[in-house]
Amino acid sequence: MDPIKETERTSLKKTVIEEIKKYMIDHHLKAGDKLPTERKFVEMFGVSRSVIREALSYLENTGVIRVRQGQGAFLNESNIDNLLNNFFFLWQINGGKIQDILSLRIIFESSAIDEIVNNHSRVELQRLKEVVEESKEATTLEEFREADSKFHKQILQATNNYLFIQMTNMITSYFFEVKHIHLTIDEYQTLIAEHEEIVEALLNKKADQAKELLTRHMKKTKI
Repeated sequence: MDPIKETERTSLKKTVIEEIKKYMIDHHLKAGDKLPTERKFVEMFGVSRSVIREALSYLENTGVIRVRQGQGAFLNESNIDNLLNNFFFLWQINGGKIQDILSLRIIFESSAIDEIVNNHSRVELQRLKEVVEESKEATTLEEFREADSKFHKQILQATNNYLFIQMTNMITSYFFEVKHIHLTIDEYQTLIAEHEEIVEALLNKKADQAKELLTRHMKKTKI
């Protein structure tokens, strides 16, 4: 048999990766469930153990599975942090502008407001109100910065949509981690007061007013 060419080996690995994913779906695997052994996959797909290992290594590196030494491979919980981290890294080094992230946040948080008002979860709205009250205790720029971030993340949390929260929370985290916001303590105190107005509009089920306040509020960010 002739040696497998590199292009053929890469194609074979991709095929096995897709077959392993299909196996997970067909067998209704959930987070924490164990995958078959390497030997079992070799028997199932008729390929070498090295190809199986390459496929499993790829799935581990992309966060789909985790491999425990001596125990085997297990399906991970859904988590898109790694994917978005890589995306934002490439986006940044390829000339991405932080203003685009701000615009994206406005779109997502405005959508969250509609979801919050439609569901009108008193528990989540009360938590949002508590976050505002806690933020009034901030005294340093770092504390105000953390309070601002916490408020906006809590808006996303209040939707109770797990996938939406994962995606948008990562975007908000990235925005606040990059040191580009330049506000004084007085300006932050004004922002906290605006947070309070947004929560009040949400409590009164005034989605349009809340979105208008939120948009105006977020566009004040100096970046």
